[in-house]
Amino acid sequence: MENSRASLMFKAVAVAAIGLTATLVMLDPSDTLFGGGYPELWRKTGLAGAPTRAAACIFAGVFLLAMGWLYRLLFAPLELLRGVDEVGYIAEDGRSRAQAANEVRRRRKTGELPPVYPNGWYRVLDSHMLERGDVKSVTVLGQQVAVFRGQDGKAYVVDAYCPHLGANLAVGGRVVGGCIECPFHGWQFRGADGKCVKIPYADKVPEFAKVRCWPSCEINGQVLVWFHCDGLEPSWRVPEQSEITRGEWVYRGRTEHFINAHIEVGPGVVFLLFEHSFLGRGVIMHCVTPVEPLLQCVSHTIFYQSSIPPLVPKFILRAECIQFERDVMIWNNKTYISKPMLVKEDSAIQKHRRWFSQFYSENSPRLRYQHDTLDF
Repeated sequence: MENSRASLMFKAVAVAAIGLTATLVMLDPSDTLFGGGYPELWRKTGLAGAPTRAAACIFAGVFLLAMGWLYRLLFAPLELLRGVDEVGYIAEDGRSRAQAANEVRRRRKTGELPPVYPNGWYRVLDSHMLERGDVKSVTVLGQQVAVFRGQDGKAYVVDAYCPHLGANLAVGGRVVGGCIECPFHGWQFRGADGKCVKIPYADKVPEFAKVRCWPSCEINGQVLVWFHCDGLEPSWRVPEQSEITRGEWVYRGRTEHFINAHIEVGPGVVFLLFEHSFLGRGVIMHCVTPVEPLLQCVSHTIFYQSSIPPLVPKFILRAECIQFERDVMIWNNKTYISKPMLVKEDSAIQKHRRWFSQFYSENSPRLRYQHDTLDF
């Protein structure tokens, strides 16, 4: 709601600037502040008023650019989205960052890794990124999924590939009610349970016709999926931040990075709460979602007290991003040591590892070498 008001304010200023420009263009130059008329030669050649109009257009353009910059600074959410090879690699000897990233991943020693996918909840995207009727393609936990919002307003997550002939439901598929329709032959799958409810050219839909439906929830302005290696139902819920639900804390921005390392926090979601007598209250949701083995999508999403100027939480998020990026190079190039050399002051590390082990099961997928490739 607050962002909408700010957007309306910017539009009103833009309309005023355009109106001022139109007025200057239509006025006779002798009636403006730019002076009293033009030489007779200019009038005969039809150039009378041209400098004034050009100056007015330039003024309006610069004014609109300045207002746009000011609007983004003061009101628009901060969004810093880094690519896989943008942060954490040093490009030397004429190589690009992408080449450096590929070389590090190929040559790095992985160590004796724990299972690559802990059981838990994982963010797939933020709620505001999925409008009613939208379909998004997302890679999560080594799988392609289709995330869509039905006409009922609910978000659903299903396997991306149609079991009929393998078309990607997220690429060209469309939402029909609470179902997603395959772009190839029009099969419709219900988001709630993955059951196929319609085949346009068939009299009857077979009972076995269905697509995998991922357990999901939408909470704290995010859509998350549940993963368990044995297919068990969720054993815990994501804690609700009631201030977000009530609209007291509003979305102020997000940063996103890709880390080439084993997941070491969470799993999935960590809440960083802020409370200050002057700067207000809010939360940064630190989410780590495995894209594939040894590749994590790490996002920091901030919701903050709506009465606090947006510049405050944006500054906090930017500072968090700077500090986080300082460590990305370490994570991208490190190896996992199952039995690290620790001193007594490092006791929290072993405690954390023991606590984290509860999210693994006997059948949790592990990473292993096979020739020169990584399989799990």
